Amino acid sequence: MANEKRKGKTEGRFRVYQIEILVVIASIILIVTAILDFVILELTGKAMQNKTSDLISANSRQLELNINSYLERMETTCTLLFSDDEYYLYDATDPKLDEYEKIKTEDKIRDRIVDIGLMENYSDFGIVFSDDHKVGWISHGTEDLFPEGGVYDTFSKYIVNPKKNDGWCFGVNGCTDRMFYIKRLNPNAILVTAIYTMELSSEFIYPELLEDMTIRLVDQSDTIMFSSDQEEIGKKLPDEIRQGLERKNKDYIIYSNVCRNDWRVVSAVPTKSILQENIRLRKLTLWISIGMAALFFFVGLLVVLRLSKPVGGMVTSLQEKAEIDRLSGVMNKGTFQEETEKKISNQRESRVLVFVMLDVDNFKQVNDKLGHAYGDQVIIRFGNLLRKLYDSETLIGRQGGDEFAIFTECVDVDRKEVVDAVRDQMDKVFVEFHNEFESERESCDISLSGGVYVTEEKDLTYKKMFDKADGALYTSKNLGKARYTLVEEP
Repeated sequence: MANEKRKGKTEGRFRVYQIEILVVIASIILIVTAILDFVILELTGKAMQNKTSDLISANSRQLELNINSYLERMETTCTLLFSDDEYYLYDATDPKLDEYEKIKTEDKIRDRIVDIGLMENYSDFGIVFSDDHKVGWISHGTEDLFPEGGVYDTFSKYIVNPKKNDGWCFGVNGCTDRMFYIKRLNPNAILVTAIYTMELSSEFIYPELLEDMTIRLVDQSDTIMFSSDQEEIGKKLPDEIRQGLERKNKDYIIYSNVCRNDWRVVSAVPTKSILQENIRLRKLTLWISIGMAALFFFVGLLVVLRLSKPVGGMVTSLQEKAEIDRLSGVMNKGTFQEETEKKISNQRESRVLVFVMLDVDNFKQVNDKLGHAYGDQVIIRFGNLLRKLYDSETLIGRQGGDEFAIFTECVDVDRKEVVDAVRDQMDKVFVEFHNEFESERESCDISLSGGVYVTEEKDLTYKKMFDKADGALYTSKNLGKARYTLVEEP
């Protein structure tokens, strides 16, 4: 009987001990949950705003550099008209001009304007004389802005840079779909060029994490020239954004960067959109807290029951991989190899594989003569050219420098048809390259060399295809460049 009482007392004390431990564990869980919800999340929210602010700042700076580079490229292209004094000294208003010589000279100038204008996506590229006579192309959209004439007088007012005798303008006579660059050629002639504002969309790239951010390009009068919200173009900068530039605004995170001609890139994201992410994180933390509570309870129960079975856990790590070569816009070398190997390993019946290597001949001359920034633009334009000429199923990758690789898998297609199609496509690539880089070909003697490898082999490796195409490429170079060599194997 006494033993039973002592046993009952012992069991009672043990139960109390169990309850005490569970109370301590519950208290720890509550404290941890409170810390996660009220302290850590609060700090995380502030940290998130700071990081978002840093990201917007860096992105705004990059956009400024993009716009500066774009405007400089437009201006540099226009200066090509000064290569011959016959282009820029010609004055159509001179009464002493012989009519035949006038026609002959204007035809020559017009041909030069066409050559230069095709280098960029201009909507207008022409010379306007003081009597409103025009040489080149001035679009109907621009001419319609001046039903009563006055093209020369209007645009001349925008030449505000005395050092370079040029200037940019927007909103001319209410026109908001394009911006103009004006440059004086001589006392009675100005060069009028224009680009559609939507052309700037390729320069306004921002992280997907900031999908709620609005990016605007505004002129000196706060008129919106370009915006990620197209309905804003031509309107004034919203008051809340303009005021936020002058003093801190808790509703927005705003950054402004001044471009080379006093235009400004204004980036703004609502603070509430950042806090929405914090709310999502709070819910995630709640689930984590519940999981931690269950874990603590389970561990506590095991301790109470004096069990020694360990609790295992699994940790998953995430690895981000940059897939796109930022300069050319196509795959980088690693991603291209990985995606190509996937397609090679996925063996199918009746398929023909095509591997192409392309290399810009004498590319070093571009960097040496025109500068590395211009060389980068050549790579960008070549990447854009390849993406335009090939469909989405074709893999395109930059191998480094001025070398590109292309891989295509043709299923259920006759081999001869594939070879014929490849030759047609390569001919098209070479023609388009010749047209796109005509100016660089004349100034730097650049050309394009290629190597093509076509095979139906089943057991194939990426290295073999690469080596075969690369060998064909160097065959082309050894034969004098500006050509491609096609190699076929079973």
